[in-house]
Amino acid sequence: MHHANHFYGHAHIMARYVGLEEPPRMWGYLQHGWNMHDGFAVGTVFAPRYPKFVWSQACARRGWADGLRDYVTVGAPWLYLLELEKQRDWLADAPERTGTIVYPFHGWEGQQVVGSHTEYVEEIKAAEGDVPITVCLHWNEFDNPEVRREYEAAGVRVITHGQRGYLWQDTDVAFLYRQLAEMRRHKRVVSNRMSSAVLYGATAGNEVGVYGDPMELEADHAILGGASKPRRMWPQMHQFSVPRDYAYGVAADELGLDHVLPETEIIDVFGWGDVLTHPLPPPPAPPLEEKRSNRAASRRARVNAHRAPVEAESSDGLVTEVDEELTEETIAVEATAETTSTEPNEPSTVSEPARTDAEPSTPGIGS
Repeated sequence: MHHANHFYGHAHIMARYVGLEEPPRMWGYLQHGWNMHDGFAVGTVFAPRYPKFVWSQACARRGWADGLRDYVTVGAPWLYLLELEKQRDWLADAPERTGTIVYPFHGWEGQQVVGSHTEYVEEIKAAEGDVPITVCLHWNEFDNPEVRREYEAAGVRVITHGQRGYLWQDTDVAFLYRQLAEMRRHKRVVSNRMSSAVLYGATAGNEVGVYGDPMELEADHAILGGASKPRRMWPQMHQFSVPRDYAYGVAADELGLDHVLPETEIIDVFGWGDVLTHPLPPPPAPPLEEKRSNRAASRRARVNAHRAPVEAESSDGLVTEVDEELTEETIAVEATAETTSTEPNEPSTVSEPARTDAEPSTPGIGS
């Protein structure tokens, strides 16, 4: 299956939904983050006639307008996780939640965020008041000690939910489970841009807000609309506290709540019928303890493997000191994952139409 189907443990959540511990090959492309384009990263190369599994009808419509076909709307894996973890029952018990969890706008290996993290966290502290504050950084920023220290120096709790994964390596299957656990702990979910995390929070019963300096992304793709497009489309989402019913309605539309499929249909549309004839009880959830890996080595391999936009500064300068201890041989071995990790009989990569400048995730708006 395409390696992006594994990002954030999405393929594993869908497999668990139908009763499998490990995901079989998924015959198609699964959207891995909320976006305002065609559902996929700019430059994704599609094999002809393979389905594109997107979260919402909005993504499918934009893709059709751009000349793409074979869309299937299945809803976000996050919604399947809420079903698996019985979020409705959990909310019915009216659990106590306190404090705010913050998801700053993030970059990826080939494009970094430009803005002052210090000023942003001070704005958050002033607005949120005397409550516990957790800042959850995307792994790209968490692994940058300079960025991480800006938040730690502000006296807030700083965490990451784990790694996104790349080329079937370092996939943290507990990523979204940790995110749900943190959202259950906190009353509010906020960000400086409309994002997957904000939409997730709205469907998990959190109060949400979008405010503060939205920051910028190096060499951003104009087609994604930047910070201004979501503000034009959903002005009510951009305030300190969004009315709960409104936020939930927007999240339900954008995450595809009405398009969540029953287990039997997931088996059918993903092409898993040769593995499973009928759904089974879901296996246990993965443990929340983060698995340890050489994050610095993995980061260097990913950076070397990407075709970053030529205008963007390489993120090699953001690696930690441990990277310098790696031998060139080790880096070369890990970088070869791009060619050695391809599964046999992988679909052709003939473009559907041709697109360029592919990136592994839609920056800044992912989980």
